[in-house]
Amino acid sequence: MSTVFVAGATGRIGGPIARLLMARGHHVLAGTRDRRSPAATALARRGARIVHVDFDDVASLAAAARESEAVVSAGTAHQAGPDGERRHGINLAEAVARAGAPALVYVSGAGADRRTGVPVFESKRAVEERIRALGLDAAVLAPVYFMENGLNPWNLDALARGRFPLALPADRTLQQVAIADVAAMAVLAVQQPEAFAATRLEIASDELTGAQVAERLSSATGRRYAFERVALDALAPPLRALFAWLDRDGFAVDLRALRERHPEVEWHSFERWAADQSWPG
Repeated sequence: MSTVFVAGATGRIGGPIARLLMARGHHVLAGTRDRRSPAATALARRGARIVHVDFDDVASLAAAARESEAVVSAGTAHQAGPDGERRHGINLAEAVARAGAPALVYVSGAGADRRTGVPVFESKRAVEERIRALGLDAAVLAPVYFMENGLNPWNLDALARGRFPLALPADRTLQQVAIADVAAMAVLAVQQPEAFAATRLEIASDELTGAQVAERLSSATGRRYAFERVALDALAPPLRALFAWLDRDGFAVDLRALRERHPEVEWHSFERWAADQSWPG
């Protein structure tokens, strides 16, 4: 099995990818700024080798990449914001090129292949453009809206009151993806580099309206939830831009074709995913 450098291995996407890689027998270099963090310690217990890297230090990223047959990286928007994510992603691409271009799997975002004006997409688009400019035959995985976003801290009060909050009309369909499915696709790309090289694949697990999500959540938990529409004006400007785009344009992944193409992935319905989560209230 190969040695894989997971950049940002203690993050909410990098962590599941690192754990699944190890479960499949790969050797993982888990890149993190804090080697003593609880998340890093947990990965070390599973067999990962923890390496100190900093997304603002190209040399540290390149050193880890040189030791690996493959590099996997997701964005850092939650920690660094769109501008930081752009800088970090470009630094990672530069590091991979400097290291001799090991296979790269970059987790971007659906919608980031075109100009949208949405900051979180525009930062990922800039990274994708730099990857192409460097001539890297990367596998770009582009997930839609994460199911896990429903459990973001600012939603917890509403969930505790039996409301599922979303800044979309109740009848607007939203494609969503479970992070576990993103991790499975990333590992598949590592294991099948020839099939995924120089490709861009948008991925989604389910598609439901907000009202349907509340119904599925009620069914999964045995507790009654009602949909609650959040006003766009109540959101910070970057999120306001995102949800305006989701309402106006949205995602358009062909879920049936994706499942037929990759039956190895145990795709999650929203209800199945929700049944495995801890919900407030």
